[in-house]
Amino acid sequence: MAFKFLERILPVKIINKNTDEYNYTYEKLGKLKVPETLTDNNAFTLASTVSELYFPIDFIADRISKLRYYIADINDKEVVNTELNRFINDINPFYSFSELVYQYIFSYLADGNGLVYAVKPNVFSKSQLSVNNISRVDVLNPNNIAVKEYNNKSFLNIKSYSDLIKEVKYYDNVVGNNSNVLAHENIFIRPFNANIKKDNSLLFSKSSLIAANKSIDTLLSVYSARYNVYANNGCAGYLAKKTITATGNTIEEIMNDTNTRDNIIKDITNRNGLTGQRNLWGISGIPLEFVKTIASINELMPFEETLEDSIKIAAIYQIPPGLVPRQTQSTYNNQATDERKVWENSLLSIVDIVCNDFTKIFKLNTVKYKLKFDVSSVSVLNENKKEILTNEQMKLNNLKLMKELDPSIDISNELNNILNNGKK
Repeated sequence: MAFKFLERILPVKIINKNTDEYNYTYEKLGKLKVPETLTDNNAFTLASTVSELYFPIDFIADRISKLRYYIADINDKEVVNTELNRFINDINPFYSFSELVYQYIFSYLADGNGLVYAVKPNVFSKSQLSVNNISRVDVLNPNNIAVKEYNNKSFLNIKSYSDLIKEVKYYDNVVGNNSNVLAHENIFIRPFNANIKKDNSLLFSKSSLIAANKSIDTLLSVYSARYNVYANNGCAGYLAKKTITATGNTIEEIMNDTNTRDNIIKDITNRNGLTGQRNLWGISGIPLEFVKTIASINELMPFEETLEDSIKIAAIYQIPPGLVPRQTQSTYNNQATDERKVWENSLLSIVDIVCNDFTKIFKLNTVKYKLKFDVSSVSVLNENKKEILTNEQMKLNNLKLMKELDPSIDISNELNNILNNGKK
């Protein structure tokens, strides 16, 4: 599901909690300029626009959003005939609950924070949010939200968001960037890592991508270099006479002059190179023989580099190398096994977080209900269950045979173990 939050990305924000002003910078992510480093303020945008970052996050968000979700009682039994089902059937006029889950996980993994805003009808304006008056829930785009935090609070003394949040503004994705002041008590925030905070914030976590920041910075530099090779790969080389006039300086004289040599090196470094907006060609005033200057994309080995970076980025989310897209994707016999491992080691724990969070957002816990999920549609998990059932059947047959051969054998413990495994 290649779902996007918004078509146009607004300027990313930098919130300085030591002032009462909102400060903005703009990171241009067009065809001609790519930021060369990962920062707190561009992680979500990079994850939305750079395929190597987008893949693992979309991989997780897409699979989790396609599960079936349902309302259950405290005994985990599904509740069918209840008005609480509106939370998963009709809680947003524009997005299905599946799409809200996708947005939530994408923001949670890319920006490092899942942000949800719940609203109630105006008739309940003086009432607190409750399971009975929540009429709409939205997942907030982290690039469009600006939060002012109190700068004189200790995190250890904070009991609720209200103790820390001074003001929340949400900027509409329209011309003029209209802002809305949101009721901060209606906002739910899920930081990815509560111990690694963004700069100037006690609330918001850094992106999970920060764990691979060196690989990401290298990846961005490779993209910049590749574009530069294709777009700015000027002349093939220099053609000049080998002779030097009597008034000209020899190369040896220039190289022996420390100041001149340093100035030449500084000028070359500033003007020419593979990354940024530098040149890959130049004009020489010194006679030279033919010197090859065109940079070869093969010499840079960019595809090997980007694949290596992709594997390291995917490893953050416990996605094995075999599942990472590559230029020549051969038949992969262990794909089902690896997908099952991803579910067991990563996805299922994230699904638990989603269900626990939306249980709190919908206030279901206040009336002894909760949100649950069904994995029966996940083929790789069901195949594993079939294998388990087959093995259990073989154990039962063996126990039956052993009992027939020796009626005195006590097989009750083994039978109880098999029965308990079947209930899981």
